[in-house]
Amino acid sequence: MIKLPDEVDDQEAILLSDIFPTGYFAADIANIHAGHTVAVFGCGPVGQFTIASAMHMGAGRVIAIDTIESRLEMARNQEAEIIDFNDVDPVERIRKLTGGIGADRAIDAVGVDAMAPLTGPRAEKEAGRIEKRIQQVRQIAPGAHPHRGNWVPGNAPSEVLEWGVSALAKGGQFAIVGVYPEAARHFPIGQAMMKNLTVRMGNCNHRRYAPKLVEMVRAGVFQPTSMLSQIEPLTNAVEAYRSFDERRPGWLKVELIPAA
Repeated sequence: MIKLPDEVDDQEAILLSDIFPTGYFAADIANIHAGHTVAVFGCGPVGQFTIASAMHMGAGRVIAIDTIESRLEMARNQEAEIIDFNDVDPVERIRKLTGGIGADRAIDAVGVDAMAPLTGPRAEKEAGRIEKRIQQVRQIAPGAHPHRGNWVPGNAPSEVLEWGVSALAKGGQFAIVGVYPEAARHFPIGQAMMKNLTVRMGNCNHRRYAPKLVEMVRAGVFQPTSMLSQIEPLTNAVEAYRSFDERRPGWLKVELIPAA
């Protein structure tokens, strides 16, 4: 339990219970210092708060990678540079943006549900890996039950892990907060070792970060409700989950309230 000051309302508190602390945790374990170039893979709710937190910690540049236009637009509104992985090769673009060096920090805010690019140069490069991905999905999500376009597991479970390691500069640091089940076994450890990377990961200890973030919101440092994209009645919960699961444009973070 955390006592909320009068200046922090219920909508802000909802986001302080889970999503915002996870994004802040991601930036924290990435050990971001002033001037760092930070690549954030995934612009969903956690990714957006990760971008905001990286900016707050003094990142010189934040590069956001996704393919959903509304999410990329929100990242752009936070002054992040954006990459659509269905348009360009994200690893090559990060290297180009950093003069061939790579990012100082990379953050995986996607996890096991990563999707492979459908178009663009990266899709062409990885065309021969389809069978490998199918095997990974079978291993990681053997009990999946897709239904009419919903609850479909990502088709590239290790994609962001590989992109993150490849996009980092030598001696860089990789933070992983996207969720992976214990069945996940694929990580480019050899490449990470040869680049002298530091890798930190885990589930956020929300109670550790929440009091600090409550005070930041009270002081006006952050406005977490800017991430709320929909407010739906509790009776629409199932349909709201379906819409969010389909990654429909504009669906970023949904608040469910008892009465419409």
